[in-house]
Amino acid sequence: MTTSPRRFTSGQHPRAAGPWPATPLQPFANARLLLAENAIPGDTTSAVVAAHVLECFLVRANYISAKENGPGVDTGDFTYSGMVCRATRLPPHPGAIWLSSTLSWQQNGRRVASGGSTVVAPCEGLIWLGDLSLLNPAGAADVDPYAQHTAFVVLEFGADYGSGGIGSLVQPLIGERVFGTLKPNRVV
Repeated sequence: MTTSPRRFTSGQHPRAAGPWPATPLQPFANARLLLAENAIPGDTTSAVVAAHVLECFLVRANYISAKENGPGVDTGDFTYSGMVCRATRLPPHPGAIWLSSTLSWQQNGRRVASGGSTVVAPCEGLIWLGDLSLLNPAGAADVDPYAQHTAFVVLEFGADYGSGGIGSLVQPLIGERVFGTLKPNRVV
């Protein structure tokens, strides 16, 4: 079997050996993403081999109208951009544990890599956008009446800089960038 060029390789870099410190954005995190890592990276129709939970600081960017829609972005979606504050990797289809206040985190600032791979864009999953301090050990999604719990598609990780060059300096400080679309018209 050949290794896909979509495999995440910066997790094998010597700088990745030590744990990253908590990002300064962690106290401002406002979202959790539950994302599917697929057997074929970038192919959202292939089997799910792991689930990734990313706690992020996200900011809404744009409302998508009919003239701006395209692959992964539909009319009525909202684009969001921000930084990964911390992450963990779970077995596929983890149930409500991804919203638990007692979730054990494996990595600060970026996605968790295992065996040279991680979740890559495009990838699909869920978002819980709300007051993270209200989450409870059971992982109940209804603890914040103002939270949005809906579908989310990640379109890009790591940009503006990527994981090399200046990105290798910036990402450990403020986290890996994530860009995607919140899909408010999807039933969860």
